[in-house]
Amino acid sequence: MAKPQIPEILAPDLLERLRVRFHPWELIKGWGLTIESVRPGEAAMRLQPTKAVINGARGTVNGGVLATMADMVSALALSTAFDGAMPFATSDLHIRYLEPAKGEVIGEAKVIRFSGRGAILECRLLCGEHLVALCTANFAIKHGLG
Repeated sequence: MAKPQIPEILAPDLLERLRVRFHPWELIKGWGLTIESVRPGEAAMRLQPTKAVINGARGTVNGGVLATMADMVSALALSTAFDGAMPFATSDLHIRYLEPAKGEVIGEAKVIRFSGRGAILECRLLCGEHLVALCTANFAIKHGLG
């Protein structure tokens, strides 16, 4: 069996296929979350906060929403190795740093290590130039798909 790898180029329609698949997803409907880009082993998402994700009078984005965004953008980055499919048995997000975000948040994830059994990704969430979250995500890939 060939060693699994991140492709050098992606299908030209991959970004649009991912947008069609995830933008209407019930969990994120009304959040103001969009997929911005995908590159081999990388992905970016944008959160334009709506009332659904803001913590009342403080005006900050809910921390659970930020964690979900980090997990999703990491999964999207890894999905580039499977032409957009997400054959992951489990994911384990480790938030190394998290602080309140007030305003638009950009999430960027990159595959750091990839094998037939799993992958490790790094994810950063930025509010302007300000780092608001630093995460690692560990994904187990379903048996036989690597």
